[in-house]
Amino acid sequence: MAEMKSTNISWKEEKKRVSVGSNAVSRLIKCREPVNPPSAPTVVKVTDTSKTSVSLEWTKPVFDGGMEIIGYIIEMCKADLGEWHKVNAETCIATKYTVTDLEAGEHYKFRVSAVNGAGKGESCEVPATIQATDRLSSPEIDIDANFKQTHIVRAGATIRLFIAFLGKPVPTATWSKADSDLSLRSDIHITDSFSTLTVENCNRNDAGKYVFTVENVSGSKSITFTVKVLDTPGPPGPITFKDVTRGSITLMWDAPVLDGGARIHHYIVEKREASRRTGQTKQLTFTVEGLLENNEYEFRVKAKNDAGYSEPREAFSSVIIKEPQIEPTADLSGITRQLITCKAGSTFTIDIPISGRPAPKVTWKLEEMRLKETDRVTIKTTKDRTTLIVKDSMRGDSGKYYLTLENTAGVKTFAVTVVVIGRPEIVTIRAGSDLVLDAAIGGKPEPKVFWSKGDKELDLCEKISLQYTSKRAIAVIKYCDRSDSGKYTLTVKNASGTKQVSVLVKVLGMYFIDNGLL
Repeated sequence: MAEMKSTNISWKEEKKRVSVGSNAVSRLIKCREPVNPPSAPTVVKVTDTSKTSVSLEWTKPVFDGGMEIIGYIIEMCKADLGEWHKVNAETCIATKYTVTDLEAGEHYKFRVSAVNGAGKGESCEVPATIQATDRLSSPEIDIDANFKQTHIVRAGATIRLFIAFLGKPVPTATWSKADSDLSLRSDIHITDSFSTLTVENCNRNDAGKYVFTVENVSGSKSITFTVKVLDTPGPPGPITFKDVTRGSITLMWDAPVLDGGARIHHYIVEKREASRRTGQTKQLTFTVEGLLENNEYEFRVKAKNDAGYSEPREAFSSVIIKEPQIEPTADLSGITRQLITCKAGSTFTIDIPISGRPAPKVTWKLEEMRLKETDRVTIKTTKDRTTLIVKDSMRGDSGKYYLTLENTAGVKTFAVTVVVIGRPEIVTIRAGSDLVLDAAIGGKPEPKVFWSKGDKELDLCEKISLQYTSKRAIAVIKYCDRSDSGKYTLTVKNASGTKQVSVLVKVLGMYFIDNGLL
């Protein structure tokens, strides 16, 4: 038999020559691909450092040399010496390793080689020298896909909060809850990389926001857990009374600080008179009606959610039902400088919000003259405002308008000044008619009053009649002719001042001279 040759097969067993005609059998021969040591790891990097350690990670070689990689050899040397020596006594199977027992502050070089059945392969070196020193990093909170920031548990169950964190140096971790001492109800466990908080047999007081904080020299980080405990709600906030009348009262309160982990459906208002209990409603404010004047009542409010009713919130004190006494007042802030100016012939309005308990009686005056409704004057009053409207205004409407409010708690007076701007009023009559000049007046002390034409005061005569009272000034000129045309002025004067109002009179048509018709 000819000698066997191959360029692709290596022989693990010794080759044997077999002669033609021989009956001998060779030893077993195993054929396989040729093997070599592996190539170097692709990348070697430093993942962390401290004063005495350096952590390395690397990727597997691209070429394993035809055999399974059985581990890695890590070598190091001081940067200034260059003498490499093996770090790991046993082959490292993982692709990461932490070199320990280093000298603080010293600079080192590192390299990693892969090993297979054929031996140690080429090494890959960390590109730069590495100093053994603490690496600082600000705290980070490790949140994964399973992380829940809101936890809902039923009363009596256990609250368990877990959070992982990172940071160099190892951060200080703390838990806090507003207005609570967690050490009384919580079991807190803290390690270098995670923390847990546990509350067993929880109740509504354990609901709220739990804040976890990690802090080191590089900074701090916080995260808030919201815990809802499904329980009956806490009592509503303090009760206040509003709008007490002789037969009703309005109660107001705040929502409970703790809602029991569920929406508040409604509120129940209860009242007690002697031994009688009654009351229901479903709102944050409620008016209880049908009460008896001068009777004393107690009130309380309960909240309800899916889990049931809260403990009642009782009012701080009982209340006696009676009409309150509040001094009347008016709000003149809407009238700039308490002054209204308008043109003659236009309409002006004085609109003033008012208040008082009981509702005050309203009186309007122009100077000392009490105003009543006429064709030109309208007065509208409700429990919370009063309005005075004057149409076709004249210069005689100028002056101080006084609003007086009166109830059992007191009397208040407020003033608004009105100025009507324009030419004197013009009155046109036909010749032969009587001219009647009639004006309302007032004042204290009682004023001196007179009508005048031009600069001359009118005198009582057969043609002119005059009538002056404390409230009116009337002048009548009979059988007017063209000579009665002109400006007539009413003057009202007392110790407090003088006021005048004028009117232009035009007489149209025929008039008589020397008994002759013109």
